[in-house]
Amino acid sequence: MPLSLVWFKRDLRVHDHAALTLAAERGRVLPLYIWEDEQLTHPEYSSTQLTLTNDALAHLSGDLARLGAPLHVRHGEAASVIAALQAQYGFTAIYAHQETGNAVSYARDRRVRAWARALGLPFHEPPQNGVIRRLRDRDTWADEWEARMGAPPLPAPGRLDGPAAPPFVPLRPRAAGLPPLTQTLPWPAGTFGETLARETLHSFLTVRGVNYTREMSSPLGAGHACSRLSPHLMMGTVSLRTVVHATRQRLAAARGDAGADPRWLRSLRSFESRLHWHCHFMQRLESEPDMEFHALNRALRGLLPTELDDAARERLRAWTDGRTGYPMIDACMRALHATGWLNFRMRAMLVSFATHHLHLPWRETGLTLARLWLDHEPGIHWAQVQMQSGMVGINRLRVYSPTRQAREQDPDGDFIRRWVPELTDVPTDYVHAPWEWSGTTRTGYPPPIVPETGASRAAHARLNAVRATPEFQAEARRVYDRHGSRKKAALRAERNALGLPPKPPRAARSAGVQRKARMSDQPDLFGLTPEAPTPRAIQPAGLPDSWQHALEDVFAAPAFHQLRDFLVRERREQTIYPPAPDVFSALRLTPLEDVKVLILGQDPYHRPGQAHGLSFSVRPGVPVPPSLRNIYKELQTDLPGFTPPRHGYLRAWAEQGVLLLNAVLTVREGQPNSHANQGWEAVTDAVIRAVNDRPERVVFVLWGAYARRKKALITGPQHVVIESAHPSPLSVANFLGTRPFSRVNAALQEAGRTPIDWQLPMKAEE
Repeated sequence: MPLSLVWFKRDLRVHDHAALTLAAERGRVLPLYIWEDEQLTHPEYSSTQLTLTNDALAHLSGDLARLGAPLHVRHGEAASVIAALQAQYGFTAIYAHQETGNAVSYARDRRVRAWARALGLPFHEPPQNGVIRRLRDRDTWADEWEARMGAPPLPAPGRLDGPAAPPFVPLRPRAAGLPPLTQTLPWPAGTFGETLARETLHSFLTVRGVNYTREMSSPLGAGHACSRLSPHLMMGTVSLRTVVHATRQRLAAARGDAGADPRWLRSLRSFESRLHWHCHFMQRLESEPDMEFHALNRALRGLLPTELDDAARERLRAWTDGRTGYPMIDACMRALHATGWLNFRMRAMLVSFATHHLHLPWRETGLTLARLWLDHEPGIHWAQVQMQSGMVGINRLRVYSPTRQAREQDPDGDFIRRWVPELTDVPTDYVHAPWEWSGTTRTGYPPPIVPETGASRAAHARLNAVRATPEFQAEARRVYDRHGSRKKAALRAERNALGLPPKPPRAARSAGVQRKARMSDQPDLFGLTPEAPTPRAIQPAGLPDSWQHALEDVFAAPAFHQLRDFLVRERREQTIYPPAPDVFSALRLTPLEDVKVLILGQDPYHRPGQAHGLSFSVRPGVPVPPSLRNIYKELQTDLPGFTPPRHGYLRAWAEQGVLLLNAVLTVREGQPNSHANQGWEAVTDAVIRAVNDRPERVVFVLWGAYARRKKALITGPQHVVIESAHPSPLSVANFLGTRPFSRVNAALQEAGRTPIDWQLPMKAEE
């Protein structure tokens, strides 16, 4: 019976293993894995990858032994090892999956193929994913990917027959010339293998993935809500086709279950699309291996330095060690050193910051990260490093703001404090930008390594200067023709084939007729039925005439139509606070002409029953939140005789002319700041400007760094601005004793206006 060599590389499993299945159908099997010095000493290789390989090989060895063909493990140069085995066992064919790896593995495979060809040995290389070798036309890639992934996964062979082999012995880091493992892996020691891969896939598709779409961008929730399959796909302990089929089966079940959580549909669809992107980016390295060393877009090859001078070397060390002075950058780098994993958004931010803000070579950046990743996949890695550093030229220019990402993805600073303990005691208002806090010198945390705004502008200027050249335009077209996604083009072609007109531009769609929506138990925010046409200006129902007139231009703007559409979708798919009729309560209860005081908050409370449209206020019967309790403490000190009520309902202040305004007027349940940057800021900035335009004195009360940044909108010399730390428990020490309420009344009385009676009724009445 003929004997075939099955050469395992990064495909350490027995299920859906085409090379193993084909060899088993032919006859006896000799399974082989090779420890290769040229990989062990590669600048991308690490002790983490060695540990994963050891664990996966131990499990694979056991599975193969139970099937009847134990794994042979050798150490040396691949072609030489295979030649020695052929002389020993006389196998007559080689089977190995196609691999898209680094330049070293590419050269190795060519040597082995040349050796086999010289001996007349058949060398079969079936594909194991959707990467197409010798792809001639990107337009056909999606169809070929679907043909491969749509075929059913192969079962493990029922029985194998192969020559005996010694027991598997792990290769230790010291023997490989590597340092000891320092990262803490997210699974019990020794369990990484095919069984763990299948358990991980099952837990994601049935439990963990329900909030995938919502939490994938956050470093806080992504570790649980993301699939965590990337190390398994990288090492081949599960096939991509197995994951695709399991995802589609789970999606079909969710669609057919009337009682299924609707979040599953969104999350599973989103995850399935990312399985396409997995191979899409690997295809770039397969089609153009030179991209491991040179920018895809040749017009951009001089944009970033290729060598490190002393100053750049120090910037690289600071970035690598997590001491740049930017909390989110440093938290991510320290987390990466400790765990080997980050979610995609944070990975992109790290590359963007290193190459754009720090002006470091993209390849040095990529090599540093490659050694830290738990899931280093060369094709995806180098495609993403090039894209995020601007070396591709067919994607939207991304220069991530580390401070903005910190505020959006870690609003309370929990992730930052976990990984940057120097900032544990920094108030939340300042934890994203500690250099703004007067006490930052006591923390021992470094100042920013570069000025964010200046570095960002310089990066944009460099990129835009190149992008304006004819050479860049020609290169961008070449890169797109060879590597670009055809998804949008395919959708347009499909509409053409069906005789449908082209889809209108997004901006025109947002300002047009509102689509019909499914019935919802949430009332419409703007007083319109889902079937009603959108008027030229959207007017929130019940606003006083003064606000309607002052904000008319804002309500007519396309951005407000887009905000309306966003909120309609959100209320259909999520739980949103406050209830729709209460969103504009602050404006309804305090007409523009009555405003004496404006107290600015950030966004509404995000727990059930709390938010009702007034900043810092909660409905009767709801426990008083911590920030409001601190406000009451300050009132007791500031105004002798003030008695704190047992409720947090502040309507009495609003009816006296205190505009209790949040900068963002809605929020998802349990997700603070989740509706930031969706359009509310333009509306509330217009409210502040309208109040600023009042001829009578208004006292603006700005608590915390976020509110204080709005001071630039207050230009009227008749007005008074009172600013201090936020009453949050994390910054209350700098809030107590600032006496804002007596100062407000003094400023009002000085201008001849009636002061505010800050004493609230002991019993709240709606």
